[in-house]
Amino acid sequence: MYVQLICKDRTNKEKDELYEVLGALALREQVQIEERGDMVEIDACPQGKIQVYEDGHDVILTSNTRHAGPGFHAFVVDFFHDIQEELPGDYEMMDELEFDKDGDFHRIVHRYQDEIEYLRGRLLKREPIIHKNYIYDETYYLPLEKEGFIATPIGYLDEKEFRKMDAMDLMDVFYVWNAWDHDALYFKNAALTLLAKEGYDDFILMNEHTEKVASTICDYIELAYEKDPTLPLPMKTYRRYCEMLGRQNRIEKGNPMREEEHQYRSKEVYHLFRDAKIVAPGTAERSYDPSMSALCLMSPFTDEADWSWLMRISFHDGILENPEALSQVEPIEYQDKTIWMYSEQKTGYYVLDAKLKQDEREMYFHVTVRHESDMNYLKQCIKESGFQSLD
Repeated sequence: MYVQLICKDRTNKEKDELYEVLGALALREQVQIEERGDMVEIDACPQGKIQVYEDGHDVILTSNTRHAGPGFHAFVVDFFHDIQEELPGDYEMMDELEFDKDGDFHRIVHRYQDEIEYLRGRLLKREPIIHKNYIYDETYYLPLEKEGFIATPIGYLDEKEFRKMDAMDLMDVFYVWNAWDHDALYFKNAALTLLAKEGYDDFILMNEHTEKVASTICDYIELAYEKDPTLPLPMKTYRRYCEMLGRQNRIEKGNPMREEEHQYRSKEVYHLFRDAKIVAPGTAERSYDPSMSALCLMSPFTDEADWSWLMRISFHDGILENPEALSQVEPIEYQDKTIWMYSEQKTGYYVLDAKLKQDEREMYFHVTVRHESDMNYLKQCIKESGFQSLD
């Protein structure tokens, strides 16, 4: 599901006017607008964004609405209509669901119901989609698979419960925005989705991003309570986050949820890097080293000087510190992979080099470790890593 608006043949002055209108509309709708590289992004909800980029004299606005729900799809169409009303010019609108033509919200709700039923069937059959990112819009990780459970945007669901759930209830598990307006359930869904997707548990103060995520989760919970004080909310997390952030608790008598409040990042996840899946804590700080074409994962920390290990992953053996020593070790067979590992003690730290081969694909690890007690854990993370299915 997607919506696209092409603003055709704009002069530089007209482009500037368009960006001013986008800023004003974002302010009116109370959504975040931010320049990111050569693109402008409008974050409307935890599962839905509008991307804006230029192609010659055209300015193109596009949005994948599949993960956010029918309310977000309707929001994007209305947002694009508002742009056309505010500024004259030549436009081309493309709406996969054709909501722009009839404005029939109930019809697109049924389309999303059909989509969730289709997804349910594929997941229960354990089709290859279950190993891919069917959960979130644009994430760099996947939750680990759990026997007897289905990973959803707000946490794991028992497979038996997942099989029997009403389609509308399942929509509230997978989609944030199912009503036309921002009702209490929207804000609850937004909080639970962001909590599962970006909750950092003990490490919410690790950096500016993690702290901002925690504050936003608290904002959503407060807005849900303001709309409906009787709605069950993730009060356990809310109180804990308020305490850690030094934030005033504005919900003294909230109704706590009976269900578990899940944070995928508080456990190990698959960190995605091209077609590789690297197992490491979801709270690990992620960066990219262009000089080595390497993904870098640093252990989570409460104090920046208190990191425990740094893992670098590349598809080139130039990342290894001692490739000759690694080539001399006896490999191990683990599941459908062949793995070589070599570790050595330095002054004040340890290094671990590894090579993983799976169906003729190879990746290399270079890990700097401060404490020997972490070594076995990191070796197991490497063994559990691998490549995405070729299906």
